[in-house]
Amino acid sequence: MAASGAAVAFANMATLSVGGTPLAVIKDVEVTLSAEHVPLYGWGSILRQGIAKHSFKVGVKVGYCKFDPGIGSFPLSIFTTAGAVNDTNAVVVYSIVGVFNFLDNTTGTQLIRMTITDVYFPEMPLKASEGQWIRLDLAGEGSTVAIANT
Repeated sequence: MAASGAAVAFANMATLSVGGTPLAVIKDVEVTLSAEHVPLYGWGSILRQGIAKHSFKVGVKVGYCKFDPGIGSFPLSIFTTAGAVNDTNAVVVYSIVGVFNFLDNTTGTQLIRMTITDVYFPEMPLKASEGQWIRLDLAGEGSTVAIANT
């Protein structure tokens, strides 16, 4: 139980989608927002005059996936629908939507939705254990992130 006024957050669920079609429920998701920073010097001073940033990235790591069995094949960009290696240089981009449930003694329950778009995964390592979720340990990069109340 949270202290008076303090909020407790739970990362309840996240989904992996392509073109708006959910493919899998994902767990153990880590998101890192970053940008390159460049210190700026000049104007007759040896002290830093400012800082500029560029190359914004949304780093994404996924630990576990549970795919929808109705899809019929392993739905990752490296494979064709027949399960063979996809011989194309086209990159499939995914969306990740996560829901966070905040419990607060003063405001009650509030849901926050985080959406990461244009996520690509350069590798698809697969670990399948009997009776367990398919473990992918995916690491990729998205282009944007949005956080909103639902």
